[in-house]
Amino acid sequence: MPRTHRVLPSLALLLVLTAACGGTGETDTTTSTAPPSTAPTTAIADSDHNRSDIEFAQDMIPHHEQAVVVAELALERASSPEVKDLAQRIKDAQNPEKNALLAQLRLWGETVTPGGASGEHDHSHLMTEETFQQLQQSTGPAFDTLWLQTMLEHHQGAVDIAQAQLRNGSDTLTSMYAQDIVDRQSKEIEEMTALLGQ
Repeated sequence: MPRTHRVLPSLALLLVLTAACGGTGETDTTTSTAPPSTAPTTAIADSDHNRSDIEFAQDMIPHHEQAVVVAELALERASSPEVKDLAQRIKDAQNPEKNALLAQLRLWGETVTPGGASGEHDHSHLMTEETFQQLQQSTGPAFDTLWLQTMLEHHQGAVDIAQAQLRNGSDTLTSMYAQDIVDRQSKEIEEMTALLGQ
């Protein structure tokens, strides 16, 4: 599927998707995480996390939020039981991960802002408004195929972000989150590829 180059800012696109699916956009503020590790590294504010850890969390949160909205769309529209099952698993896994990363940012005194902390974040890993509109206009097996193609690319973006954190990050807990994303979403990419081949 050709990729369009028109990408909305991450949170602005999330509002479009959430409104389209009737989501609330509310964030669970009760999630907590373990304290950060004590591994020596390049410090920010006397902590053991670095800029790569922060950018990973800031990029992954809107990515996960978008995946949940698109998974909910598949639960409503997909004709394949296998696609619906995969969509449910994606939704169930990514909401807790998103909340854990939000807790990490709060612990570090960081926030999620449109365009990231620097305003220069790369949003190429996010789904475009045009793609979401195509999903809304599709039905039956055509929807299933487009959804699988779209989520396969979306998952690959998440894996790329997580692998960058594993290369450059320094916080042990954040690296655990990143490795879990790489492991789980790589398996889901294989599953989606197999479903597309049927």
